[in-house]
Amino acid sequence: MRQQATRELLAYWNRLRGTRPAPDRAEIDLAAIRGSLADLFVLDLDAAHQFPFLMAGTRLNAFFCAELLGRSFLSLWALQDARNVAAGLMTVVDAACPIIAASAAHPDGYRDADIEILLLPLRHAGLSQARILGLATPAVQPPWVGLLPVPHFTLRALRTVEAEIGWAHSADTSSLSQAPHVWNMPKPRDVRGHLRIFDGGK
Repeated sequence: MRQQATRELLAYWNRLRGTRPAPDRAEIDLAAIRGSLADLFVLDLDAAHQFPFLMAGTRLNAFFCAELLGRSFLSLWALQDARNVAAGLMTVVDAACPIIAASAAHPDGYRDADIEILLLPLRHAGLSQARILGLATPAVQPPWVGLLPVPHFTLRALRTVEAEIGWAHSADTSSLSQAPHVWNMPKPRDVRGHLRIFDGGK
């Protein structure tokens, strides 16, 4: 984890969950993480596994120069990356395992801006892992944010927090192999810990 905001949100989420696989959505106090609100988002676990936005921070909206509320999180990615992101989101849900995505984005004619994305499971209304809390933090503030939209995020790496820092959790991962397929995904190229790795499309 390169960004301080990523480490702080993970630590806050971890304190809330205690010995549970994930905290409840109602336990999240936005005032406690107000410094990250512009980059914060919440995704719904919908029946179609498109993960629509229930909340999106102002800077995340500004990257696309659009309001993301109700839009699928997967639609922010090129198709070949969306399959891997979908697999990562299902890992967050099924295994209650936080995921970090190293990504980048840029408008036409500009250099990439590095963006670190943290994805955390949340309980909601008595259901385990019914929401995903996310944070998308750019390494630096690009001058074009809010003025020029990016076409999509580009995925550079996707890894579990467990693999990143040796973090341990108490979730039952037996359901992972029974997870529904998303985007008609092919057989994974590799499985590392709780993360399924797929080859990108051409």
